[in-house]
Amino acid sequence: MKKLTIFILIVIFCIIAYFSLKTDNKLEVLKVVSPTEFYVDFNKNKIAEENELIQLFELDTQPENLSKSDTAKLNYLAEKYAKDELLNKKITIIKTLNKETKIILPTGNDYAQSLINKGYVLTQNNKKLVEKNLQYANNLNLVSYNSQSGKYHKLNCKYALKSSNEKIVQLKDLPKNAQPCKVCHLSSSEKVKSKTNNKYPKDIYEVYSPIYKDKYIEFYITDFTKYFYPSNKCLTTPCKSLLKEINNAQNAIDFAIYGIDNQPAITNALINAHKRGVKIRWIYDVDKSGKTIYLETFKLKKIINNAKSDIEISQEILPNGKIVKDGIMHNKFFIFDKNKVWTGSANISHTDLSGFNANSIILLKSKEIAQIYENEFEQMYNGNFHSLKTATPQNKNYIGNSEISVYFSPQDKVITKQIMPLIKNAKKYIYIPVFVITHKEFNTALIEAKNRGVDIKVIVDATSAGSKYSSVKLLRENGIKIKTENRAGKMHMKSIIIDDNYAIIGSMNFSKSGESYNDENVIIIKNTNLAKLFKEKFLYFYQNIPDKWLYKNPGAESKNSINSCYDGIDNDFDGKTDMQDDSCNYKLKNQ
Repeated sequence: MKKLTIFILIVIFCIIAYFSLKTDNKLEVLKVVSPTEFYVDFNKNKIAEENELIQLFELDTQPENLSKSDTAKLNYLAEKYAKDELLNKKITIIKTLNKETKIILPTGNDYAQSLINKGYVLTQNNKKLVEKNLQYANNLNLVSYNSQSGKYHKLNCKYALKSSNEKIVQLKDLPKNAQPCKVCHLSSSEKVKSKTNNKYPKDIYEVYSPIYKDKYIEFYITDFTKYFYPSNKCLTTPCKSLLKEINNAQNAIDFAIYGIDNQPAITNALINAHKRGVKIRWIYDVDKSGKTIYLETFKLKKIINNAKSDIEISQEILPNGKIVKDGIMHNKFFIFDKNKVWTGSANISHTDLSGFNANSIILLKSKEIAQIYENEFEQMYNGNFHSLKTATPQNKNYIGNSEISVYFSPQDKVITKQIMPLIKNAKKYIYIPVFVITHKEFNTALIEAKNRGVDIKVIVDATSAGSKYSSVKLLRENGIKIKTENRAGKMHMKSIIIDDNYAIIGSMNFSKSGESYNDENVIIIKNTNLAKLFKEKFLYFYQNIPDKWLYKNPGAESKNSINSCYDGIDNDFDGKTDMQDDSCNYKLKNQ
């Protein structure tokens, strides 16, 4: 009987195997985005759709021990190979036991291993092949072409590979109207002149100095009036605070961030905490195609893989038929040992934590508040982002001298239900340092407050001030004093100070998207001493901006914005950086 059973099982297995082989499980590659990203025709309708994107995270196409230009050359060769081997070909997709994706080429070869064997992805064992490929690439006259600006750069130019519109091409394949980047072709005398214009200091280390501190709270502001360049070094008080808390964590770190890039001290601290046994889970944002502008996000995920993004619920239809609006996971908070919370407006990036951008950040030492954040984190970690989350219970937490309430977007409608009542009850002043304002009802509440005699002052970022969606023009027309910042860095806070009484801090811009679609967090603090100190810092920023920017905007990348033409950042997102931008260098424009 036992032998018969075994025989029957073998027969069944053979039948299943036979029909599996007979089944056409090969899928056509419709589009190659990069060597590790391509669209596969799962539903066989010949259309590359969002949910058909395959990403091979296990392949490191940006190794740390290669220069930026060499990485670009290698990726150019790898992408050409990918198109030759994959595009319009049928492949087999296998999910391994560790949930990685394995691609089998029509030849039967493993695609990832083929990239390594050909020397298109650097490993410890194929360095000679990679060197040979780089020598070959050097003869191809490769350049970085920006389709938006129409400019092309040498690969080692500091302006190359800065924009999402840039692509590596051979010089002979450029469009006829493409223009060379004149900055990377400056004569020696012109280069010397350019360097002499670069008069501001770099990498200014700050003494650890919270704006406000008591037993339970540390409150920080990054001062963009003294930092003229972004930096990947941990220079500022909030960066040092975050680094200290990561290094001191004993058991668990849960964090939700927009992304992480160019902050090695923070990245290495997280990796070291992971290695010493701290349980780390995290959440990050990606766009519809699974990409992020924060390039180290995916590198960190390879090492600390308890990470989830919001992409899987984009445009999902709820059981009641309602469509979840496409939002972003815009939080920036860390929870340490279920005991402390570090949060605010700063992304984990070289522009925000370096002090280059103005941000407001707070460290809260409270189990009660940590639990509120844990509840929010668990919802997102379990796949409930954006409109899928449940409302936060009304909370007032009395911690030392502070009354603190915590709210989240979009479920809590923070602007409408929590912030606008405070504006309507304001008696003396409302001061607002903010990246952008577009929320219509928020605008109305401010105008009404101004009309009843409340002093209202606003500092808004130059990037957003000129946007067609910005409320700056409307508010100015109604007599509200709005200054547009004129620094290289951004006014990136999302804060309000009211009547020496309330301080509002968080990740949410004052917009419909911030309130109704994105994942955000907002803290409302009732603490007179903290509010007064925040007010002093706001007025310092306000007074440092010339009064002429009460009536017009300086331009985010122009000679009107201090050092914005020399900071290496595309401040106005137009695809042109520093002296490439016409508003920075009229001489180059006319050459």
